[in-house]
Amino acid sequence: MRIYSHLKTLALLSPLMSAAPAFGADKLYYPYVTRGELEVEYFGSRSNDSDSSKDNAQKRQVSIGYGVTDWWKPEVYGNFEREPGGKVTFDAWEWENIFQLTNPGQYWLDLGASIAYEYTPQTARPDTIETRLLLAKDVGQLSHVLNVIVEKDVGSGDKADLESTVLWSSRYRWFGYFEPGIEISSDFGELRHSGSFDDQKHAIGPFAYGKIPLGLTDRADGLKYRVGYLVGVSQAAPSGEASAQLEYEVHF
Repeated sequence: MRIYSHLKTLALLSPLMSAAPAFGADKLYYPYVTRGELEVEYFGSRSNDSDSSKDNAQKRQVSIGYGVTDWWKPEVYGNFEREPGGKVTFDAWEWENIFQLTNPGQYWLDLGASIAYEYTPQTARPDTIETRLLLAKDVGQLSHVLNVIVEKDVGSGDKADLESTVLWSSRYRWFGYFEPGIEISSDFGELRHSGSFDDQKHAIGPFAYGKIPLGLTDRADGLKYRVGYLVGVSQAAPSGEASAQLEYEVHF
């Protein structure tokens, strides 16, 4: 079966899967690939906190991806970040590959994975390898998505230990233009020194999802969105963080 051949490929890459995620809100990935679909995507987030060391941290990502097959989609990113008290600067280039490992509804859970290499031009910082396990399940009108993220610093510079983050999304499929939901983000930091709940970054908040047909071409194009606000529930997390994920899709 196709799933076993893909899992074998991932097993060969398993030495790379020992990992560290950036602060704050993150993109949500789905375990699906559409052959011939071109995506141009923007993701941005900004924190809000009375503590200046956690306030106005920003992340911005611009990417383009294409479904080469019905199970593989490569993407290229330009990543920008702003540390609290600093300025927005270019942070890294990223090459990512998303793999759909099962067909929708083939098993109890829909399964996918992604592997990404992040190259930074900053000599004092290491590069990063990120892997994600992507799980999805529809139950009635509800759709649930889970991302389990693991990262590892590689190359020169000060390297962090293995780190992990978990993202959970549940949304109600009301209608295509608007689907309300909720998300939970748990950044455990370095797993070897993860500490207590308050030492980690945990947040929860409302989100909205949808797809707006644009009709700019004759190829069923549309704008998908995911916008929301996370409220910190641990001391290490910022009090709040807004994020937006916008994706223009066109099929060839």
